Amino acid sequence: MKIRINSQKHFSLSSHLLKFGILYLLALLILSASMMSSQFLTVQNALNVLRQVSPVIILALGEGVVIITSGIELSVGALVALSGMVAAGAVSFWNMPALAAVLLAVLFGIMFGVLNGVIVARFNISAMIVTLATMNAARGIAYLYNDGAQIIGLPDSFTNIGRGYWGAVPVPAIIMIILTAVVVFVMNETILGKYLYAIGGNEEVARLAGISVMRTKIAAYVMCSMFAAIAGVIYAARMNMGDPAMGEGLEMDAVASVVLGGINLYGGQGSILGAVIGAMFITVLGNALNLNGVSSFWQLVVKAVALIVAALIYTKKKV
Repeated sequence: MKIRINSQKHFSLSSHLLKFGILYLLALLILSASMMSSQFLTVQNALNVLRQVSPVIILALGEGVVIITSGIELSVGALVALSGMVAAGAVSFWNMPALAAVLLAVLFGIMFGVLNGVIVARFNISAMIVTLATMNAARGIAYLYNDGAQIIGLPDSFTNIGRGYWGAVPVPAIIMIILTAVVVFVMNETILGKYLYAIGGNEEVARLAGISVMRTKIAAYVMCSMFAAIAGVIYAARMNMGDPAMGEGLEMDAVASVVLGGINLYGGQGSILGAVIGAMFITVLGNALNLNGVSSFWQLVVKAVALIVAALIYTKKKV
């Protein structure tokens, strides 16, 4: 007599909510915001949110890659300021073409990524300590770059990166969509992506399996810092200035987006698309609070509470 075994997995509401909960929360937030403000669902506000969320998503992409390796990158906000100052100075002081200025800013981001990755991976120093140090270094260099002064009056060829449109879609959104597609492909379809998840899952096992942990970690930090530099260029172009104070607090938005999106702070688990949805939640929440006249100080408190709650729900320490 043959015994038929049912191999189908039973539906688990708790695991389903853990996987898709942030998507449901985003839908609920959009519904609530539309009821509280008649301006929320207007085309103008939708385009404004799309423009605002694009650099946040770009930051979350890089932060997500690093956190998947069981690391963290706290210098992204300072790198936003530094790259914005470098790009603004290049087009303003040196009359460089916009593309060359962007590449120069990205090069600075890559340099910081290599520095962070080498110190973390080669010397086995806590990523939190390393990136706190480079955060201060990057912020200090941003202030030193123009003696603490802003760089204003940038050419249209540069500001179009943050303010322009391609058809009806803001240019920052086009950049964000391309980078999202690239990172999702890398994480899901390439050897590098498998290595990044393996290192976050168990670094020692990954090393014994022949994975170059140092090279892979450096790649993660380079990607994160490079994306922070791109986000910095977008912010500078949108604001029409380089500002050494720009990007303060963005590291929290990046980490909050990743954690809200379900990526485990201890590494090895989570989806990059979850981080994208987390960034959308953070941005839509801020937009909704702004439309309802909520103080920016209270917004910081709300974001902090959201991060703590998400960490309690999603983060499970490996044993």
